[in-house]
Amino acid sequence: MFFGSFALILVLLYFNYIDIKKRHYTQLKHYSKVVSRAIHSDLLQNEMILTVIGKQLLDNDNYKDKQKVQKLFDELLKQNPSYIGFGLADIDGNLMATSSNIKVSKDYNFLKNKKTVDDFKRVLKSKKMIVARTYFFKNIDEWIIPLRKAILDENGNILAVMITGLRNDKNRNIIEGLGVSNDQSIAIIKDYNYEHKMYRQYVSQIGDISNDIMYNTVIPNSLIESIKRTLKIRYDLSLDSLRENGQTVSIKITTSFNKSLIAGMTYDKDYKLWIFVQASGSTIVSEFFNNLFIYFALFIASFIVFYFLFKKIALSDRKQQEELIFQAQHDSLTKLPNRTFMYAHIEKWKKRHDTEYFVLYLDLDNFKNINDKFGHTVGDKILVEVAHRLEMFFYEDDMLIRQGGDEFIVLKECIDANNIEDNIESLISLISQVYHIDAKEFRIGVSVGIARYPIDAKETEELLSIADTAMYEAKKRKNSYCFFSETMRHENIVKTDIEQELRSAIEKDELWMVYQPQIKADGSLYGVEALVRWENEKLGFVGPDKFIPVAEETGIIRELGDFIINTALSEVATIQAQLNLEFSLAINISGVQLMEVNFLETFLKQIENSNFNRASVTLEITESVSIEKMDDVLNVLYDLQEHNIKISLDDFGTGYSSLSILRELPIDELKIDKSFIDKILYDDNEKALVQSIINIGKNFNMKTLAEGVESEKQVQNLKEANCDIFQGYYYSKPLTKEHLLEYLK
Repeated sequence: MFFGSFALILVLLYFNYIDIKKRHYTQLKHYSKVVSRAIHSDLLQNEMILTVIGKQLLDNDNYKDKQKVQKLFDELLKQNPSYIGFGLADIDGNLMATSSNIKVSKDYNFLKNKKTVDDFKRVLKSKKMIVARTYFFKNIDEWIIPLRKAILDENGNILAVMITGLRNDKNRNIIEGLGVSNDQSIAIIKDYNYEHKMYRQYVSQIGDISNDIMYNTVIPNSLIESIKRTLKIRYDLSLDSLRENGQTVSIKITTSFNKSLIAGMTYDKDYKLWIFVQASGSTIVSEFFNNLFIYFALFIASFIVFYFLFKKIALSDRKQQEELIFQAQHDSLTKLPNRTFMYAHIEKWKKRHDTEYFVLYLDLDNFKNINDKFGHTVGDKILVEVAHRLEMFFYEDDMLIRQGGDEFIVLKECIDANNIEDNIESLISLISQVYHIDAKEFRIGVSVGIARYPIDAKETEELLSIADTAMYEAKKRKNSYCFFSETMRHENIVKTDIEQELRSAIEKDELWMVYQPQIKADGSLYGVEALVRWENEKLGFVGPDKFIPVAEETGIIRELGDFIINTALSEVATIQAQLNLEFSLAINISGVQLMEVNFLETFLKQIENSNFNRASVTLEITESVSIEKMDDVLNVLYDLQEHNIKISLDDFGTGYSSLSILRELPIDELKIDKSFIDKILYDDNEKALVQSIINIGKNFNMKTLAEGVESEKQVQNLKEANCDIFQGYYYSKPLTKEHLLEYLK
């Protein structure tokens, strides 16, 4: 009980400290925003005053009447004691008029004075008022904050510069009238000057530090770098981003005078000023220790309460433990048992069904589309209804598990093998019925993979794995089922071998590129398609149709894709240079590659590194990629098109593409699949279909390319149909770099 109470008070103290710290940071952040707005408003008012006075003086050369000018200036000083004086200078830095209290030599020039030259040059380039660096003005024996404003004519030309200064002492200063508590102070820092240095513009509480040290000492780079690091860690921001967005932040800093402070920080973009409202870091600790007494009193009280409630807690603990076990072993959404429950009870279940049973692996079809379009709330309601239907369908003795997401596992007692298929079809029919959610109707399907114990496997993990494999086979047809077979086991083994060998294929130099020429209708060269080839010591020659899908599933496609792109660009660029001949290079791109965050940036860099012409590059994508990931693909393809890279839609007509896709996607070329070309000489329907595809391409201003052309008659038929480009063994098989060079010669 003692340690429980002590732990409680430690937690309370910790959260109290966090709360105090958060409150102080938030307070300073708020004060910083308020002070910044007030200072900006005051400076804006000063800017308007300088503009009005300057235009009044320049109107009809009023500034030449010195008595009139001094009378005007003196009246303004009388009404605004914060000003130290006024002056009007020409664009060459010479004073043309001043208030009577300013005594400077006749040849005084702002462009020749070290203290004023930098900011005077800035004002000549700015339409805004410039807040110059704070300095000691000997003429009036005061520290001042200079203000300068260029006076422009209607065409934006600078006529003169109005000059004034604000007093910077305890009684009158730039924050006059702004109140902060005694333990807080305001600091204004002037942003980088031409020497890339920062200086203090104003500090409300100097203490025992002299004005000379405070305002003439450069802000150390170490302090600036410390602030940069803090901003990066706390807000993932930089000083430049703060300058742009004007965001107010709160940070902890150690000043150049070795004082630990917490501060609210913001930036005035118009006047190039960093504004801080700061307080000593010790204020947080002081307030925290003031609360210790209260919390120790709570500690004693809690100890007593724990003592008397110990038995009650012990009794409720058992109930809570049971609830926790239920939560740990059941899905929080559907309340179905989860995988943890399955492993905890599988052995007991198997003892009751040790002769034979089925493992069903269920995955909902099209469920992701519902989540994406209607949100997870609707998706969750559908999952709850699916769980309810499954509970109704299966017996109490069957083990029904929610695997996660839209996947379910069922361990079902063995029924008559002749009836299992009817049973599964009934299940699919039940799941496929309409779902009425929020006054809308939804339809989904389910793909079921089935493994049998002990025929297919004896271990639970292996049964689950092969049922999963069978489910993916069913997924190819969707809303169907599939029993695991030895063929799948063999395919899994082959797939595993391909994955293992493919990981080292590039290092072992087993991959190479070949190029199949693409010929225009007039017989001239259009370009080549880059195709990857792989021959492995263990597996022999492996076709791309076998290893590319494995590469996509396992993530190897990123490394493989980079090899294909870099090699193809480099080799074709070399051939083009040798022959002084430019032609198109088509490269197949996986959907996985296309969806990578930095794909476009990386691809453009690869083209640049190989000195290849972007306009000669064509990326081939399959229509399955464009349909399944339409929203994601669309932006990438338009970005590619903006960089003058062509897009070809490969295998057109073999999937589920529609005219709406051709309208939405920025496609430059339609590639007619070989399966259509093979039949055009003897199947009128296929011939008409090819003609339709070509017409579609023409209507959408796209080139059409026929692949798999193998005979002169096919070529003639395609030419009559106005096909633009041809590719196939009739012209050439895929060629290595060396053979392609000879072919082109």
